[in-house]
Amino acid sequence: MKPVISVFFDGLKPESLSVMPFLNALPHQRRLETVLGYSVTCHASMYTGVYPDRHGLWFLWQRSPQTSPFHWITRIPLLTHLDCLPVWMLVHRLTARRTHLTAYWGIPRLYNLPLRYWPNIDVAEKRYWDEDGYLDGCPTIFERLRQANLSYEVVGMVPHVIDTSRLVAEHRFTEVCPWHYLFIGDVDALTHHATQTAPEVLDKLRQFDQIVADRCAEMKRLAGGYELVVWSDHGHVPLQQKIDLYALFRQSGDRLSRYMHIIDTNFARFWFRDDRERQQVTAVLEKIPNGFVLSPEDMQREHVTMPDNRYGDLIFYLDAGSAFSRTIFGFGLRQKSIHGYLPSHPDCDGVFLSTAPIAPAVERVRLVDIQPSLLALLGQPIPSGLDGRVIWS
Repeated sequence: MKPVISVFFDGLKPESLSVMPFLNALPHQRRLETVLGYSVTCHASMYTGVYPDRHGLWFLWQRSPQTSPFHWITRIPLLTHLDCLPVWMLVHRLTARRTHLTAYWGIPRLYNLPLRYWPNIDVAEKRYWDEDGYLDGCPTIFERLRQANLSYEVVGMVPHVIDTSRLVAEHRFTEVCPWHYLFIGDVDALTHHATQTAPEVLDKLRQFDQIVADRCAEMKRLAGGYELVVWSDHGHVPLQQKIDLYALFRQSGDRLSRYMHIIDTNFARFWFRDDRERQQVTAVLEKIPNGFVLSPEDMQREHVTMPDNRYGDLIFYLDAGSAFSRTIFGFGLRQKSIHGYLPSHPDCDGVFLSTAPIAPAVERVRLVDIQPSLLALLGQPIPSGLDGRVIWS
């Protein structure tokens, strides 16, 4: 059996393959359908082969007072009266020191959230993607291969490293494993900063293409051949409009800080103490023309229905091309391109390329198809109960 080389590009769009001649020459290509959410959702879905309503990761932050790393704040009431950026930074620093998490993000800094709400929230992702027990009850491809005693090599998938292409470029294959996984995460950060059509980003993509070509040529000399599978987890949408939700509440004679909330890039999530709060928040959100509150039907269709309201009693979604200017991640949104929109938007598609033939009936590869398809290519049994399918002909 030929060794399998897999290459992951974070955020690569299908249109960008036009400047990547080695990858664009691969004989079997499809657009890839992502999931509704950000990187935390995408990685969990592609590594486990199940949708968010099964693996449970939808957003980075969730409501969980019982497990919040910020619970210690409640013992120092004075802190909640010193609600300002320097105090936020201090509280985060103290909490990060005393909390050991191995997940990619660890405990990110929090912005634009009153300190009194911090003891109610916790990060949803506790472990790194290839660790045992990453998601209880949903084994990843890494766990399944370890259980099968199948050796593999991972290059570039290192926590807190953005320029992972450098690690892949510097790597040299010295032995042949059944599976070699190359992780190139730079594309997403570059695209956020400048869009994926910017000349400097296109130059980088050409370099990444050559890096993959070099590693494949190296494997061919070493093993005589290989199977190559390349994919990205989502596309990107150029940002056209920024919305200040704090200003909208002020203009309505209200204050957003009155409500327990988390603002992600294009989602605003709320938890309510009573129906009156829900009505007041809904009245403001209804004034935003380019967005809507996700209904139970929307959430079921996108496979994000959860057994509880850990991610929000009400979740407001902004349409593609729009984003909130002040979020839990920072004050001024400087990004020029965004992802996390509905998978039905064509600009949200990722890429899927391979040397192995894809079944003609597979018009689009889904993110949850990654795990079972890789297992099949590696000659491993396909677990029952996955949402994904094997795509090969």
